[in-house]
Amino acid sequence: MTERTLTVVISISLAMTAACSSDKDPFAGDGVDAAPADSAANPDGSSADQPGPHACVAKPSRVVVLGDSITACSVVGGPQSADCASKKFSDYVLATYGQNAVYQNLAVGGAKLADIAGQLANIQSAPGPALVMIYIGGNDLSPFIFQSDTAAMQAWTGTISPMLDSVYANVFATLADTSKFPAGATLLVNTQYNPFDDCTASPYNLSQTKTNVLHMFNDKLKSIANAKGEKAIWVNQHTPFLGHGHHYNVSSCPYYMAGAAGWMQDTIHANPAGNVDLANVMKDGADRLYRDCTP
Repeated sequence: MTERTLTVVISISLAMTAACSSDKDPFAGDGVDAAPADSAANPDGSSADQPGPHACVAKPSRVVVLGDSITACSVVGGPQSADCASKKFSDYVLATYGQNAVYQNLAVGGAKLADIAGQLANIQSAPGPALVMIYIGGNDLSPFIFQSDTAAMQAWTGTISPMLDSVYANVFATLADTSKFPAGATLLVNTQYNPFDDCTASPYNLSQTKTNVLHMFNDKLKSIANAKGEKAIWVNQHTPFLGHGHHYNVSSCPYYMAGAAGWMQDTIHANPAGNVDLANVMKDGADRLYRDCTP
């Protein structure tokens, strides 16, 4: 893990004082991907920072969105808003690859990993292939921001990591259920952006151990998607966001860019410009599934 992975966790604790009682996800978007400097090749030819090629899949007749407040677009007008990353992504997929297809957003602000089962249960059967997009996990990690590094690491190894295994096993079992997806489904998994630009400038001084837990969380998401071959794809939300978070105008930060715009609406959630970036990353994933894919 690189030193710049420190960023996310304790800083989010400042945000949660105001956010933890709302239906917003106080932690979503706080994961940190592996730094390019310590990227390593995955079996599919991807690196820790860059997804690899993907097999072509059937073009979708619907886009189903799962997750928390990031994909529910709780702070930018909701799932039907023109500023919502999920809506932008779905509109692009349907216009480019799925004519006459439909968009269904089942994401709920404040959702945890365990809540995905309920969202999956709400999916109705429909003809044709589906693209399912998911962004989840922040609310499972956030309670440990206020606890010791030891507690955070124990939560990762004892609870959160096994939960990822069980939840995604259920996700893929549901996607294989022909009563819900008679023509099959592909899953698009989002890693999480860092609102603090991988920078340790004040007032966001973070614990290395807690940020490493987030790093491991994102790495595990990638591994889960990679293991499913053509059934899943992951997209990297972390790298494009660097230099646009809360430290975008702090010249001492490693990803500072003179003249860069800030993409944060509040401590955790992206503003409309940030949602444009999130949607663009998702769109790249769709292109890799349907256009820039391996036959």
